[in-house]
Amino acid sequence: MRLKRRRDFLRKLRGFLSTLTTALRYQSGDIYRLTAASARQADLPLVPENADTPFMQEWEKLVSRLPRSFSLTEPDIALLLRLGAQLGKTDLEGQLRHLALTATELDALIAESESLLSQRSKLYKTMGFFVGASSAILLM
Repeated sequence: MRLKRRRDFLRKLRGFLSTLTTALRYQSGDIYRLTAASARQADLPLVPENADTPFMQEWEKLVSRLPRSFSLTEPDIALLLRLGAQLGKTDLEGQLRHLALTATELDALIAESESLLSQRSKLYKTMGFFVGASSAILLM
């Protein structure tokens, strides 16, 4: 279950990046509003609320509040922090390039999480079979 939650979170984050990229390209507005709208659309708990603080501080606070139930790894969190560190700091093209780079790194993390999920699910199924078989033998 934990592995599925991580994979699902990373997939939602990929959708968030795609939505944010589109919003930056075609909508005007500050990074707080665009990020909040994109996070809501992707159903992620990364909605900045306090526009009076610097965006990076607000983003770090949001990342630190992510529930442990998402089972994010250190590379996942580092990617999120790098993302927030660059949003709103450069011109449009710089931000779009940064989002593209982040999306590429995220795709690698998603592939890794899916591979891990596949490997572990096979292991858990095999273990379940052997535990069941062992229990049946003991009951005989």
